[in-house]
Amino acid sequence: MLSIKRLWQGNKNDKMSSDWNIQVYQEDKGFQKFRQSFEANLKDCTWETHPKYSVFTQYDQEFYLKERDAFEHKYRCFYAVSKTIAPSKIIELGTHAGASADAYLSASPGAEYIGLDQYEDGVLRGLVHHVDQTPWQPREVARQLFEDRGFKNYQLVKVDLRSLDKLPFTSDFVVVDAAHDFENEYADLRLALTANPTFIFVDDSDDENEAKPAIEKFIRRDLKGKIGFLFGINYIGGGLVIKLKN
Repeated sequence: MLSIKRLWQGNKNDKMSSDWNIQVYQEDKGFQKFRQSFEANLKDCTWETHPKYSVFTQYDQEFYLKERDAFEHKYRCFYAVSKTIAPSKIIELGTHAGASADAYLSASPGAEYIGLDQYEDGVLRGLVHHVDQTPWQPREVARQLFEDRGFKNYQLVKVDLRSLDKLPFTSDFVVVDAAHDFENEYADLRLALTANPTFIFVDDSDDENEAKPAIEKFIRRDLKGKIGFLFGINYIGGGLVIKLKN
């Protein structure tokens, strides 16, 4: 895990030490239970990405295919996170074409899923698939993926996240995986908190220049005294589970 500076000031119980899996949580029973369950779920995971609908077939597939093993591990980590949390409802900020949602829902098939994204109307507007040169339509790809997997209880909501002051739903598990620049990452984290979640999962959390400073700010300014534990996950780009106090 990458080291981070101490974030908290004041309350000694809110101090952070050298990494996401900070020492202050090592003896916490909830942290220990989560870690053991996550490690077991990851070890036992036999789930595989969809052969037709995944990052390995999407419009920029060449980026993922270059490091396929690393990205396969990343998506199995997504599966293990969801399996460990066993949510009743999942809100994902940044669904894109549903590859991450596939992992979350495959691990927790009874969960309701709500995916918020601008899909093809956002920064991806006008893009074409690099292989077949067809227009890239991620929401339609997600629908086809969900249909093929047999997922029924879902909504794919087209929305500009910056138009929202709060999420229109509550959820026990919110995934933050949209734009990862500092301003949008921080805004998405604050938006996630409005769903009153038990867990927030942040993908690509190890970006030292943009995402990580935004997470540090969020923890320092918005979560003081609210964290049950933090759990960092070692995969390409890094992941961070934030367990909030009940």
